[in-house]
Amino acid sequence: MADTRDNPRRSLTGAVWDIAPRAPAALFAAVDELPPLAAQVLHNRGHDTAEKLHEFMLGPLPPHDPYLLDEMDAAVARIAQAIQKRERVCIYGDYDVDGVSATAMLLETCETLGLDAFPYIPDRLTEGYGLNSGAIDAVAREGARLIITADCGATAHEEIDRAAASGIDVIVTDHHPTEARPAKAAALLNPNAPGSGYPFGGLSGVGVAYKLVQALADELPEQLPDPERFLDLVALGTVADVAPLTDENRAYVMEGLEWMRASPRPGLRALAEAARRTPEAIRSDDIAFALAPRLNAAGRIASPQLALELLQASHPVRAAELADELNELNAERRRLTQDVVDAARAMVKGSPVVLAADPGFAPGVVGLAASRLSEEFGAPAFIGAEIDGLVHGSARAPDGFNLRDLLARQADWLEGWGGHAGAAGFSVLPQNLDTLRRGLAQALASLDLPEYTGPRLRADGRVFPRTISWETYQALDSLGPWGQEHEEPRLVVENVRIQNTRLVGEDHVALHFEELARNVEAIWFRQGEQQPALGRGQCVDVAFRLGLRSYRGETRLQMLVDDIRLRPG
Repeated sequence: MADTRDNPRRSLTGAVWDIAPRAPAALFAAVDELPPLAAQVLHNRGHDTAEKLHEFMLGPLPPHDPYLLDEMDAAVARIAQAIQKRERVCIYGDYDVDGVSATAMLLETCETLGLDAFPYIPDRLTEGYGLNSGAIDAVAREGARLIITADCGATAHEEIDRAAASGIDVIVTDHHPTEARPAKAAALLNPNAPGSGYPFGGLSGVGVAYKLVQALADELPEQLPDPERFLDLVALGTVADVAPLTDENRAYVMEGLEWMRASPRPGLRALAEAARRTPEAIRSDDIAFALAPRLNAAGRIASPQLALELLQASHPVRAAELADELNELNAERRRLTQDVVDAARAMVKGSPVVLAADPGFAPGVVGLAASRLSEEFGAPAFIGAEIDGLVHGSARAPDGFNLRDLLARQADWLEGWGGHAGAAGFSVLPQNLDTLRRGLAQALASLDLPEYTGPRLRADGRVFPRTISWETYQALDSLGPWGQEHEEPRLVVENVRIQNTRLVGEDHVALHFEELARNVEAIWFRQGEQQPALGRGQCVDVAFRLGLRSYRGETRLQMLVDDIRLRPG
């Protein structure tokens, strides 16, 4: 690895690069069986002793006992009662990939156990997230005596009370933090509930639902002999929900990817092919950047039932039809997101706060637009769509900010708000937007922030050009799968000379560098506007990830460019 001083100059995207310092020499010596770059990457992710490195290389932690989740006994007993009494069951899910994956899994589990189960997934625009009173009434009319939630319900106190009054028990499977247990829930399965004794709080919604499936399989092994067959759905929802790929999540995603590759369900195979991915070689980044956006597009601008139907599809022809429809919806979602980003950027020009709202914004993509703008500005972004006289907004923030704290300080002029440090939702009357903007500006000005709070790019270290090879790719790939809290490695190669560039696809730049092997091509996605600055002979620093490109049966190493800095002179 190269080891030169960092240059703090800005890049073509305007970001400042934070390049991790080299790990202590003693660490490399203690794990000399590992390639130095692999040891550096793991060191950067908290495996900073020889013992921790060796523990990681032994493989992921085994799954925890599902009965460590509080109230699992009650949940299993209530489902056993439903089986005995032949009760009708509603699986009530969320509209994102995590919730839809959990819904599909619980429906298939109920079917295997002989239960009469049906799904209910609320509409994002007309019903919003989670349980609602109208849905409870609709479920009651369908004759359900039991609701099992999927990725929601932990804070639905009034709705669960309403269900109880209608003679419906509710088992909640959720992972969202809650301050109090819904009093009338038949069981609450949530590793982040108050006083939870579960050893890992990073499970996704589908991960919590899978713990219930595991417990049911323990109690009813003859009816449910192979719960592992659902791990493809667990991997799908876990990666899509950006859950940490640590602890048992790492095991679930590794095994789930193997299930996807070996025996992909027809819907996932069709979706992968529609996204030009190879099902037999599916990776976590394929889930994050290809499968999940297409499945999420259904809930954002159409109906989440399309995504659920795809996951449950058994016939390849129908699966292909649904995959094509989701592919088209995803293209529309991208267009709508770009429209909101462009309009919002113009609205906030010169403002100390990234806050924009408009009746013309597509409600289903304001969160995506907020995420893009937060990354671009290196600051919290608040983007809303005005619907029927009320602005419904999403907020996103980079590390170092806490949206819960920021929004709590604006509660007097908000109609509602909630969320986490990095992602939140809010609603506000249009006439209060300027007041909100001033309040947020004051709150941000009062924070003790570093001098520079703009966009930053974090890299694992510098490498020499000769390091960009198949051997390096294989060494890093063996440390995957990659995801939240175990991010894909980003490297920096400095002072390489551009041999040529060309525009490819919609708006991408392909590059070759003189110092690299001739068969190594770099691609910078969606940065066609940067090509004029990348002239032949220009010396640059490149921040990139290593990937593969398959074309006409040939697989090549590819540099996935994240940013470029021009060298002086």
